[in-house]
Amino acid sequence: MAWLLQESVPAATPSVHGQPDGLNPIDELEAANFQFDELDPLDVEDVNIAPTITGDTANDHTRVGSEDIPTREDIEPGGTTRPYNLGDMPIVQNRFEALIKRKLQVEIERHPPLFPWETNIHEYEPDISDSVASTGVPSVQVWTPQLLNLPLPVPIPENVLVTLFNACSESVYSPYQLGRKMVKAVENLFPAQFQLLNNQAQMVLLSSGSGRDPEQLQLLLKELPSPSYDEATPEQQMILALLAAKEIISTLTVSLSPNQPSVERQWQTSVGVITVQAEYQIQEGVPTLRVISNLPESGSLTLRTPEGSAVSERTYPGYVSVEAFDLPPNQTYPLEIRFQDSDQNPLVFAIYPTM
Repeated sequence: MAWLLQESVPAATPSVHGQPDGLNPIDELEAANFQFDELDPLDVEDVNIAPTITGDTANDHTRVGSEDIPTREDIEPGGTTRPYNLGDMPIVQNRFEALIKRKLQVEIERHPPLFPWETNIHEYEPDISDSVASTGVPSVQVWTPQLLNLPLPVPIPENVLVTLFNACSESVYSPYQLGRKMVKAVENLFPAQFQLLNNQAQMVLLSSGSGRDPEQLQLLLKELPSPSYDEATPEQQMILALLAAKEIISTLTVSLSPNQPSVERQWQTSVGVITVQAEYQIQEGVPTLRVISNLPESGSLTLRTPEGSAVSERTYPGYVSVEAFDLPPNQTYPLEIRFQDSDQNPLVFAIYPTM
């Protein structure tokens, strides 16, 4: 089969003198006499060669056979001859092999080979591995379902939410307070307006801390051209972006304390809900941080610490956990969640234990 699948030897190309390169007159004669595509080499045992040259040899027909191949041949009118090498017939051999290969290929295409248990041709379903590989999680949409369900006065376009999510994923484990993290996540959407963003962030934090909206924020939200974010004023867009950033950062931040040593978070993805439960305890004088996650898709957890990283993964949906020891409190430890069948940026939770 390997020989059959090889490309046939290409025909010689003409040289500058008009003759194919690499052919002497005798080889040219033999090659010319085998240009019969209609002949079936598997059905015909003898092939008659009819030379096409002119001159005294024009009427000399040669029959291919073990006894009939001439040992000398005229190459010029007048009788000049030279010996013919019986063992050197590459053109004839290559042509004959090409005909055999063509015949076999045609027969295989007409009658494909069958497995021993088959009586006719069947089309089988693709392998399970191919089906699983084709259902890879899209890299852009995997985390967006949670973003589309944020409790906002006016829905924000998905492209703006994705930009906010990427910025929040970078600022969530920074050492800043929540208000500074919000401004840092939003400032790329409103360049050169840091002071105004800072003032708006204070209003957003006051509204959530007091349980009621400050007067200025309440007025801005009432004037929103519902339900259009694009038609809102720049100040209104700032308020909406800061509210979205606050919700994203608050969900991704896991604060642990002696009064609350265990905290659970959830994040909606395109393949299901991710559950993250973090515990920080001191066992026999050793601070221990343990994270248990329920993944809706095969994936991995990576807990990054100054001393190294703790990694755990599984190839099927279900629970997976990581654990790290001797972690001092009052520091942020990023927890990265990835799905195996997608190339998306990881979902990053910031775990912050305090004492």
